[in-house]
This record gives sequence, C-alpha cells and structure tokens, in this order.
Amino acid sequence: MDDADTHARLVEQGRRLFEVLAPGATLNTVVLDDEAGICMTHAERGGGKIYVAPDLSVLFVASALDFEQGLAAFLAGRRTPLEKFERRS
Repeated sequence: MDDADTHARLVEQGRRLFEVLAPGATLNTVVLDDEAGICMTHAERGGGKIYVAPDLSVLFVASALDFEQGLAAFLAGRRTPLEKFERRS
C-alpha cells in the first residue's frame, strides 16, 4: 500500500472502531501483503484485532484467534457489520 492517504484512511477507520471497543487503547498497525489492507492490534493481551480492507469494511477477531487465523478469514471475505461497533446508550 504505497498511497499515504489510503493508509491514513484505513488507520483512522481502525482507530475509530477500536475507540468504541477499548477507549484510549494503544494500537499497533500491520500493513497486509498485496494491498489487502491493514490489521490493527490492541497492544495489550486479550484486546483482539481489526482487519481493515481498502473499501473500509472490517473484520474484528477476538484474541482467541491468532493473526494468521484472522487474516485467513479476512482474505476469505468475512466481515463484521459496522453496526456492531455502534455505541449503546
């Protein structure tokens, strides 16, 4: 992913969604091969991962799945509906 604007959009999407799940979390970003998107990981144990595609669709996986298992599901087209990240009042 060589377009800085695209990368920034993907990171922003991941940060915004993680903010709902874990406000103020420290996040790490992994750029996926073949311009498939990025993976944002919660730096603390048990925080899960959000894979973000170039179209801004996402897959959240709990920490029970390792990076490779989550990546395989993401590349196979599994996605988490964005409504799942809406804050409940």
